[in-house]
Amino acid sequence: DELTALNVKQGFNNQPAVSGDEHGSARNVNFNPSKISSNFSSIIAEKLRCNTFADTGKRKPLVNQKDNFWLVTARSQSSINNWFTDLAGTKPLTQLAKKVPIFSKKEEVFGFLAKYSVPVMRSAWMIKMTCAYHAAITENKVKKRHVIDPCIEWTQIITKYLLEQLQKIAEFYRQFPSQGCSSPLPAMPADVEAAMKQWEYNEKLAMFMFQDGMLDRHEFLTWVLECFEKVRPGEDELLRLLLPLLLQYSGEFVQSAYLSRRLAYFCTRRLNLLLSDGSLGPGAGGHAAHGILTQQGNALPTTPTSQPAGGNQSQTPFTDFYVCPQHRPLVFGLSCMLQSIVLCCPSALVWHYSLTDSRNKTGSPLDLLPIAPSSLPMPGGNTVFTQQVRAKLREIEEQVKERGQAVEFRWSFDKCQETTAGFTIGRVLHTLEVLDNHSFEKSDFNNSLDSLYNRIFGSGQSKDGHEMSPDDDAVVTLLCEWAVCCKRSGRHRAMVVAKLLEKRQAEIEAERCGESEVVDEKGSVSSGSLSAATLPVFQEVLLQFLDTQAPTLTEPGNESERVEFSNLVLLFCELIRHDVFSHNIYMCTLISRGDLASDSHLPRPRSPSDETSDESERKEQDAGSSVKMEDTGLSESMEIDHNSSANFDEMFSPPMHCESKGSPSPEKPAQEQDSKSTCKDKGMDPAFPQLYEQPRHIQYATHFPIPQ
Repeated sequence: DELTALNVKQGFNNQPAVSGDEHGSARNVNFNPSKISSNFSSIIAEKLRCNTFADTGKRKPLVNQKDNFWLVTARSQSSINNWFTDLAGTKPLTQLAKKVPIFSKKEEVFGFLAKYSVPVMRSAWMIKMTCAYHAAITENKVKKRHVIDPCIEWTQIITKYLLEQLQKIAEFYRQFPSQGCSSPLPAMPADVEAAMKQWEYNEKLAMFMFQDGMLDRHEFLTWVLECFEKVRPGEDELLRLLLPLLLQYSGEFVQSAYLSRRLAYFCTRRLNLLLSDGSLGPGAGGHAAHGILTQQGNALPTTPTSQPAGGNQSQTPFTDFYVCPQHRPLVFGLSCMLQSIVLCCPSALVWHYSLTDSRNKTGSPLDLLPIAPSSLPMPGGNTVFTQQVRAKLREIEEQVKERGQAVEFRWSFDKCQETTAGFTIGRVLHTLEVLDNHSFEKSDFNNSLDSLYNRIFGSGQSKDGHEMSPDDDAVVTLLCEWAVCCKRSGRHRAMVVAKLLEKRQAEIEAERCGESEVVDEKGSVSSGSLSAATLPVFQEVLLQFLDTQAPTLTEPGNESERVEFSNLVLLFCELIRHDVFSHNIYMCTLISRGDLASDSHLPRPRSPSDETSDESERKEQDAGSSVKMEDTGLSESMEIDHNSSANFDEMFSPPMHCESKGSPSPEKPAQEQDSKSTCKDKGMDPAFPQLYEQPRHIQYATHFPIPQ
């Protein structure tokens, strides 16, 4: 169907692939397989060619550095003046693109753009052409370096240039501090006027580049916020210069809760200085302080002072600010910014804990403000629209208070702080927070096991002044979960938990006995001081943890399960070694409860060949002894030596008074060998053989160490 000259002249010629009956069947026709294969391959190749995008990187026209760009030198000053004059005029950019000047330092272009007052759109085109030149230089280099994002690069360049101009202006203002609300400043020197002109122009250019996507948004907004945070108290003229810049980006700041919170802290601090009685005395402003009546109680009053519905401003604590030419724009600008954050980003004002950022301390930015944001002044008088905005502000203020209380109470249910369960929840969350914030890689006076113990088990007061719950069961369970779970890392956790519980046990034992001699110099209880019949303090809690929450092996391919089980073995190894957990009492408890007894419902590894004989033998064992360990299953998994019956009897010897009539029989070595071979045939995990079918306590008894 290709429209070639021959087909256009003669028409399409029908050439059927099979000669003969064209409407019949081609079932009996012999086709050449090689021809079919070649045709099919050509179809695939053509399809691949059509679906492949052309490499525009190689075919794009290279930027001719010599024809389109020329480096600026001292000799080309007149040409530069003419070119920037044309750029500031109406000459088409297509003609200017034939010869674009390139400066050795990229920041020099901002000075020329401001000098000739080039429109910001044409200035942005000039910066884009500079980027194209440097990109072409980078591509033509044989050894390419790491390509820097041009947005980040030009953000750093323009912020550095603006900061240099701002420092020149700030130095002038600091030389002549404000002498009063109406006292004028002296005339600016020529260099300060030039810096002011550069600042005003390039600030507008930065705004255009920000909106055009040429700057990194978060980086630039962070720089703007840092400029405000560096303004010292009392530098009102400098703050008045920067406030329009802040208000221009108010819609961008409220899209980031982090930046909005930092900005809210700045606004509330400055408003607090302006609204306090001693901040604007004769020493600072040279006139009487602006009077203001701060509200007592919460920072967010439920019923702010209402204003009459008249069009003019009534007599309020802000009357002095309305007539003061120096502080009026400051109060209105800071109030407007804070109210915008309340309306658009209330999450930035919620009371919360801050553990990492030194700028944002624990609390809320509104804690620094003596009145509610809805009571701050608004421009335009007390109109209907203003009343609607104030009503919306009061509504959001109530939401902020409720969310702050929820954070402070750890999102507990109502009156949870007054109940025992509430104290337990708060203590558990506090313990987890302390563990996650402790630095275990270093040890000093404020960062040691003693300080960690005092923060977890120290007798403290709750926020309401109530005594903390003396019950440590929930904290001990949390410590075990923290040491075992795979959501945390580090083998040090087992040792830390063992040391903490050992010290806690020593304290409790000392309180019970009332004898300080029980505690040795290290603050731990010696193993000899606890008799064999004494039950460790946390034995029942740890046993309950093993019964209900401790990990077990159920799936051979589950790696997280294996890690948690290994952590559990390591934890109880340390607990046994520090006399916090008694292995002998644990085994006696299992035997008395029948957890190790031979029962029909327990899974039992057996050989398929002797299934019937093993079944009859197990019935005889059940009839012959009331408490008897499983011969083939437990003996194999615990790998008990049959010649060490004395050690086995000693492990269950008095004073536990546990009668164990059954012991592993040394008369069936062949059966055990068959069972072990069966284990290998099943392909069980070599690290934990024959355990995935066993109950949890048999798995634990297999791996927990026996104290010597």
